[in-house]
Amino acid sequence: KETEKRTKVKSRVMANALSALVSDSSGLFIMGHKSPDNDCVGAAAGVFAIARKKGVPAYIIQEAGSPPSKVLSDRLAQLTEYRGAFLAPQEALLMMDNRSLVVVVDTNRPEQVLSREVLESCNRVAVIDHHRRAATYIEGAALNYHEPYASSASELVTELLQYVGERDDKPNRVEAEGLLAGILLDTQDFTLHTGVRTFEAAAALRRYGAETERVRRLFDVTMVEYNAKADLVEKAQMYKNCAISIGGEVDPEARVAIAQAANDLLRIQGVDASFVAVQVGNGVNVSARSMGAVNVQVIMESLGGGGHQTMAAAQLKHITPQAARSRIQDAIDQYYLSQKKTTPEARPAKGE
Repeated sequence: KETEKRTKVKSRVMANALSALVSDSSGLFIMGHKSPDNDCVGAAAGVFAIARKKGVPAYIIQEAGSPPSKVLSDRLAQLTEYRGAFLAPQEALLMMDNRSLVVVVDTNRPEQVLSREVLESCNRVAVIDHHRRAATYIEGAALNYHEPYASSASELVTELLQYVGERDDKPNRVEAEGLLAGILLDTQDFTLHTGVRTFEAAAALRRYGAETERVRRLFDVTMVEYNAKADLVEKAQMYKNCAISIGGEVDPEARVAIAQAANDLLRIQGVDASFVAVQVGNGVNVSARSMGAVNVQVIMESLGGGGHQTMAAAQLKHITPQAARSRIQDAIDQYYLSQKKTTPEARPAKGE
């Protein structure tokens, strides 16, 4: 488990390094992971605010369709500062030159970025992420701000914002609310993976004008999403202190219900971890959550995914939902077996 660092020296050093990189760039192209959530888009908006402070044009590469962060993206797109700021990957490729800077937020794995082409077309890349390092990693980044102890990418970007530009150069209210939404999402309303600095970042965003009521509205769900979540929670079955729910195809606009169902299952007594799997095309997407007693990152990594100790996911290709259940159960068995092996056996007392 990562230990929190109280000192902010590294944040200040990274802020200075990022400022220099941004100032030396012709333009910023900010990109997160596929199916971007509020933490991803909130962090991207924070980096956009840094670029604005430095007077450098910036663009956010967006995913087509209705990703989980669509409500936040739509709020940002209505602002004057963001007119023409959201681009498709192909548009970004046409605009890039040899002085462009690509900033990757909320992921450190090349196969998870929204556009691999954009990443590989630029020779100057900065990475800001809080997920633990996996086998694959974005190599050769000009700046790598990677802190697994942090609650979210939004927390890291909030700290950077405080050391860039003049004290009066604040992000606007919608950007501050996006960053706060990212922190709320990844900490499950300040219950998981929170440290002293998480609350300090939230306090700074509140000073910047973030209104908690408006942030809460970013997580409102439609009736379709709510029904999908309720259906997945109802289908859950217990397996070794883990709740496993297997569902069929979910309406594309209700994909966020998968993670929400996994979160809700943790509130049931006796559930140490939850796994929700639904069919997507000819594969299965799995969302895993825990309260810390079970390391779901290790379990998801054995299925080809990854994430954090308390929040992880995986995508299984060419598999049916029922076969996915067996794979998840096998992964849980292997995890508990490995835990027994790593736990030292109690020594017999004298005289036994």
